[in-house]
Amino acid sequence: MNSTGTPTRRASSRPRSDATPRGSVADEPGVTSRKLPWLRPIRSLPVGASSDRTAGVISVAMAPDVSTNRSLPLCRAGPSGYPSPEEPSMTDTPPSRPPRPTTLEIDLDAAAANVRAVRQLVGPERKIFAVIKADGYGHGAAEMGTVFVANGADALGVADLAEGIRLRRRGITCPILVYPNSLPEAAPIALAHGLVPTLVDLEGARAYAEAAAGPCDVFVKIDVGLERLGVPAEQAVKVITAMLELPHLRLAGLCAHPHAPVGGDPAYAEWQLGRFTAVVDELAARGVRVPTRLLAASPFVLRFPQTYLNAVDPGRMLYGITFPGETSPVPLRPTLRALTTRVIALKELAPRERFAELAPFPVTAPMRLGVIPIGSADGLSWLHAGRVLVRGRAAPIVSGPSLEHTRIDLTEVPDARVGDGVVIIGRQGDAEITAAEVAKRHGLGLHHVATTVGPRVARVYLSGGVVVKTG
Repeated sequence: MNSTGTPTRRASSRPRSDATPRGSVADEPGVTSRKLPWLRPIRSLPVGASSDRTAGVISVAMAPDVSTNRSLPLCRAGPSGYPSPEEPSMTDTPPSRPPRPTTLEIDLDAAAANVRAVRQLVGPERKIFAVIKADGYGHGAAEMGTVFVANGADALGVADLAEGIRLRRRGITCPILVYPNSLPEAAPIALAHGLVPTLVDLEGARAYAEAAAGPCDVFVKIDVGLERLGVPAEQAVKVITAMLELPHLRLAGLCAHPHAPVGGDPAYAEWQLGRFTAVVDELAARGVRVPTRLLAASPFVLRFPQTYLNAVDPGRMLYGITFPGETSPVPLRPTLRALTTRVIALKELAPRERFAELAPFPVTAPMRLGVIPIGSADGLSWLHAGRVLVRGRAAPIVSGPSLEHTRIDLTEVPDARVGDGVVIIGRQGDAEITAAEVAKRHGLGLHHVATTVGPRVARVYLSGGVVVKTG
């Protein structure tokens, strides 16, 4: 274990050829079926090799690589087995100022505290699948996933197969559950990267059965009330039974995404819980064990402890996000610290004497205009409160963001200079613009604020108040 909480590699006793990437699928603690190092098996899942198709080990056997007709292990311990260049770990990357002075500041200490708070809430015996979908809710999936796993999460959850592949290439080795978001034809590449798929129909199940060359653990999603993805609860037992008749597939778990309106009737939550557990119970009566039972996302983790079962998959609460009307039973801290930029230009404007009616915005008195390097291409149309902070004072946004730039009125900040820091979301001196204010202005959920920040805006990660990485 290194200083960042990332497990270190153990040397394999088996010679390794360049044609065989390192694996991380566990048959027993410490080794894989190919006697290669397993870095961190998921907590409390059985780890003995077994022919039981519901054994629940998060592992998949070898699958053919169609491009080279060779076998690839389906999980790996690091990036060395893939052609993409190995990316440095968080602490290996020296922090530097992004060339474009527009940044989203992210508090890693808050992320660590939040996942520890969830652990305190759900207890040591339940598994935590930390959800880092939508690129870690806009914060950076690899960076947030690293912190969550180092601070108690057992596995990660993503909704984009490509995101799961990127995590593997970044060296993330823990189990990664991929929620349904791809076509059946993607089964071979999912298995080649050691990702645990979530099935919603027999067509997808057949694709994974055909792609796997040996035991392949899968989750099945049940629709208990959200009316989106998942096998309808009333059909689930029949469909799951048919899935398990296919070769190679083993049931590692069931999951659901409940519908949880804020302030909703607790009886609605109980009804959805009952639909889920009824499937589990009927499968058990038929001799089918469900190793992992995953129902409680953030709204249920916050309100309904009876829904925790033996695993939870919190998302937004790990980022310190609660909705108006929600109360957290444990302290949570926002991970989004600030959205900032800097003044890149200043000019003095006088009222126009000609074509005033065609001006991009009215100037009826002398104005001191500033320009900042962030615009609608970065999501700013949905990310501002109508003003920014410069030298601790409010500066109105003039005429709305353009594609790359935004004008601000600095008339009331006469001492502002080129290079001054500008806060779009966050605190500056005694003044503050909160993410909640921005979300309310634009009718967004608070969890949509960071996801709206475009990828060109550099993510800056802080720990102990010090920048530890930019990305």
